[in-house]
Amino acid sequence: MNRQAILRHIILTAIVSICTFISIRGQTKDSLSVKIEDGWIEKIDNKIGIDVSLNNSYEIFEVKTEDTKFILYPNTASNLRFNVNYKFISFGFQFTPDFIPGNGEDNLKGNTKSFELRTAFIFKHWFTDLSYSKVKGYYLKNSADFTTLLKGDPYIQFPDLNYYGFAISTGYSSNSKFSFRSLTSQTERQLRSAGSFIPVINLRYYSIDDRSSGMSTQKTNNFESSIGPGYAYTFVSKEKFYLSLGLQSSLGYLNTKLTTRQPDGDITTNQDNYIFRWDGKVGLGYNGRSFYTGVYTNISGTEYRQENTTAINFETRVFYHLFFGIRISAPSYLERKANKVEKLFQKQNASN
Repeated sequence: MNRQAILRHIILTAIVSICTFISIRGQTKDSLSVKIEDGWIEKIDNKIGIDVSLNNSYEIFEVKTEDTKFILYPNTASNLRFNVNYKFISFGFQFTPDFIPGNGEDNLKGNTKSFELRTAFIFKHWFTDLSYSKVKGYYLKNSADFTTLLKGDPYIQFPDLNYYGFAISTGYSSNSKFSFRSLTSQTERQLRSAGSFIPVINLRYYSIDDRSSGMSTQKTNNFESSIGPGYAYTFVSKEKFYLSLGLQSSLGYLNTKLTTRQPDGDITTNQDNYIFRWDGKVGLGYNGRSFYTGVYTNISGTEYRQENTTAINFETRVFYHLFFGIRISAPSYLERKANKVEKLFQKQNASN
């Protein structure tokens, strides 16, 4: 055997030995860090989950009067979302890139720019979700109902129509054997089938502002609050595959302040409405220790009666969320910091 062959053999042996050592060490570390609570939930405390997803969760607006109906859509077919999940915290952002099929048809429906930030804190029972979203550019989906279209223009466009909103939701999962994280941030694994009663409180503020240079433009400031019960159940097969079913309903209050800008001064009106919402959710996925994937479908309905009118607004939408994620080892210092925060929160709950 020549010197080059001997050298290659030594290098190959060293690489195999190092990889084997790392693999055994990693498996030992994983086995020591796995925490299983009564055979129902497996905590993944030493891993950071990173996932990418597609969804069609975007704001649309429907305005009805006695004679007409306006349905406003952004020029968006799908959003691209990136998420980072670790223990009790989840953080992500989404936007609408033109390379996704269905996006970027600017000539037909105008240009839309959208962005969203979202973070969630999910503890043993309590969870809180916060989000900020911004959209610019809408088009009238039912443009064919109007005769104001110019020849060759299929849709009436509102390029200076802006939306931005803040939302916060807080809920409580009553069953300690049910893992809410396994369905949202995937920082846990549901090992056996379980369900839970989940009441939720929602607060939301959003604004719709027409910033065009017309003679008369409008802006609405809206505040919505609601509360309601919910229930979710996860069917688990072989500790990795799952089917999730959920139903949420809420009753709330919606205040709308409408400002109409005119050359001789602004006109402001207020409207108060009671609002009813319901959401049905079905999810199918795989949640392994190294990677996870799944698809969720939501059917959402909203109904409210406009104040001082006989009109009842009712809207039903279908959403999808397709995601794929991997898990990587978390730095030890991050695990120590997160443990301190989680223990502090647990002490506060115990004292209350």
